[in-house]
Amino acid sequence: MSDKPLSLDDLVKANKTQFDTIVSTQMDQPVLRDALQVDRGLDTASSGLAKEATFETSNNISQILTERYGENWSHEILEHSVENDEVRVRCRLTVNSTTHTQFGTARNSGNIGIALQRATENAIGRCYRELVPILEADTDSSVVSPLKAFKEKSSGLAPIRTPRSSSRSQLARRKQRNKEIDTITLDLIENALKSTLQEMDAVLLRSAVSPAIREQYDESSMIADHRGRMVAGHFGSYITEMLRDNTFDFSPGDVILQSDPYKCSGAVSHINDWMVLIPIFYEQSLVGYSSMFGHIVDVGGPVAGSASVSANSIFGEGLKIPPIKIYDKGNINHAALDLVLNNTRTPEMNYRDLMAIVAGSRIGEAQVLELCDRFGRQAYTQACGQLLSRTRQSMKQLIIKNLPTEPLSFEDFVDDDGCGNGPFKMRLTVWREEDNAYFDWTGTSNQAPGAINFYLHKGMFKMFVGTCLIMNFEPQMLLNEGFYDLIHVTLPKGSLVQPKFPAALGARAQVLARHFDILAGLLGHLDPNMAAAAGYGTRPKFDYSGIDEDGNALRFSETLAGGLPGRPSGEGIDGHSLTPSVRNTPTEIIENYYPIVIERYASICDSGGAGKHRGGNGLEKIYRVLEPGAISIQDDRQQSQPWGLLGGKPGSCSEKWIIHKDGTQKSLPSKIDQVQVYPGDRIVFRTAGAGGWGDPLERDAESVCRDVVRQLVSAASAESDYGVFVNNDTWTIDRRRTEELRQRMKSTRAPLGLFDFGKKVTGQWGEDSSPISVR
Repeated sequence: MSDKPLSLDDLVKANKTQFDTIVSTQMDQPVLRDALQVDRGLDTASSGLAKEATFETSNNISQILTERYGENWSHEILEHSVENDEVRVRCRLTVNSTTHTQFGTARNSGNIGIALQRATENAIGRCYRELVPILEADTDSSVVSPLKAFKEKSSGLAPIRTPRSSSRSQLARRKQRNKEIDTITLDLIENALKSTLQEMDAVLLRSAVSPAIREQYDESSMIADHRGRMVAGHFGSYITEMLRDNTFDFSPGDVILQSDPYKCSGAVSHINDWMVLIPIFYEQSLVGYSSMFGHIVDVGGPVAGSASVSANSIFGEGLKIPPIKIYDKGNINHAALDLVLNNTRTPEMNYRDLMAIVAGSRIGEAQVLELCDRFGRQAYTQACGQLLSRTRQSMKQLIIKNLPTEPLSFEDFVDDDGCGNGPFKMRLTVWREEDNAYFDWTGTSNQAPGAINFYLHKGMFKMFVGTCLIMNFEPQMLLNEGFYDLIHVTLPKGSLVQPKFPAALGARAQVLARHFDILAGLLGHLDPNMAAAAGYGTRPKFDYSGIDEDGNALRFSETLAGGLPGRPSGEGIDGHSLTPSVRNTPTEIIENYYPIVIERYASICDSGGAGKHRGGNGLEKIYRVLEPGAISIQDDRQQSQPWGLLGGKPGSCSEKWIIHKDGTQKSLPSKIDQVQVYPGDRIVFRTAGAGGWGDPLERDAESVCRDVVRQLVSAASAESDYGVFVNNDTWTIDRRRTEELRQRMKSTRAPLGLFDFGKKVTGQWGEDSSPISVR
């Protein structure tokens, strides 16, 4: 270890089991030992705590807590300060899922390490004194009170235990509570939690008013245990990291609201996502958390929709909400709410959507409390732990079976950032060491000047990895945070996937979506017979803002879909979202509420890559505006094609056009802000297709003919790509000519490669020539 003296921050970060070891390397061991043996009580004359009982000044607090609660207690220093000769800390103590926070102080007599330890012991003791009434309420009467035991140990007296006549039955109940719950109960709780997520979603979707949530389902839900670990959900746990940087004394009825990605390590990846967190208390004990987020259509900023392509920092994207109590013990924080809603173009819609998110989260809280009522708090807590453990054990086997022991890399490119910069490389290297997996993003481009940066939360990426492995190899597994310690992620600072504050994030979805293509590419290298090709790999977004004939502000936002990849089990889906729960906005809703007519909404023929299993087609949607306004577009894959796998052909690129009322046409880039439109103008939005999987000449001829009949594949493509002759008059197959053509094509073509990238961009923005890190 370095001879450099440790700072107070170093000591604060040290956990309780490492404290003595770290300090002893900087001090003479006998002196340290003698110092730690002295009474750790405060000098009450200088601390102002003369009236405090010895309960919180004893040097036995850690020993007593360990003897009483084993590993079911922990503490965390939330903040500290040093003023003159006094050290002051704020500490959170957790005992059996119950938490309390208190201050502690100690005199600094020249050794700040020992003073910090004394202040911490004092704070823990004060916390424990406050927790004793709660803990005693859940403790068998045959066992000596922890408060009494604490005082007796502090005074050197041995505790006296007086058994009661019913002590045998009470002991049996304690053993029953402490043993693992049975498999049936565990399955019941697991399925109840899955159903709870569906109920949370249903309440939000039926209560929200914006099309982004109500129609497109742009939201997500999660249930976490008392330690903040996601037990069931879809967007990964963020709670532990959020609480580490933001101190809250939680009470029943509290609701936390936040939207700043930099304040929650990227759990929400842009400020349009408003996330709500509710702590769940059962009989005064914290048993878990319920959380949801939903996409809010506008949160301020210079561009309607708040997702500006041209923003060069997050300050140009709207209002960032740090974690705040929007409800305190059930009472709404009107001042905070007024401030938030005053900074948006759609205050009424945002208010209603926020209340819907809170209502959905309340459902999660209510259902967890019902499970505690039905099975008991102890059983519910044990079930959460066992569900996490079960997923962890299953994931170990998936890692061992499916990931390589030697580093393997794959890269893909994002076309541009909408500000004239690009392309941007995304490079991922994977390997495993025994049952641990390592994912390294070294080699990825530097962060973009524009808004495509994706502030990737490690937990979110671990969820991506888990989703990919589970869906490919073991779909029945419950997705939760249990396996997160098996996944190790390296995110280079200042890169596209870990930008430095205050990088803009509003168009980050283009990078987010490309993650799935990169993971598929790695699996394709490992075992192409178990991997899919590339999908449309973006998140196409169309925004329209204007004024209706009555002078009311209009705000419409829609996420479109594209082609899903061909895969070993079948062809790709035409015009579908990468996120299974996200839906399209019905044409009736758009035309009923906005001055927009949808003139065409259809699959783009031949846009899916040919293959034994065809890639899904992209979509063409034509909007005709009836009132003047402005449109903004976010998309990608306009310069690079979604690649095919194992002989499959790449999918088509995306395209955007504006056709003015006078008939003039203009091509639009894939990312652009505030294009003025006028009544009669048409916007043609074509999304990318997906890559095909496998040799197209092995595709069943009847399937090709059926695609031609459905206008998903043209007769010309059926012949040139699949070697199938389809009679346009009778829609039948000319089998003789088909067999001859296929034989001729097989004998004259070049050998098929593993990947077919088709049209591919090259180069790298902010290129870094440093080697890939594998450790």
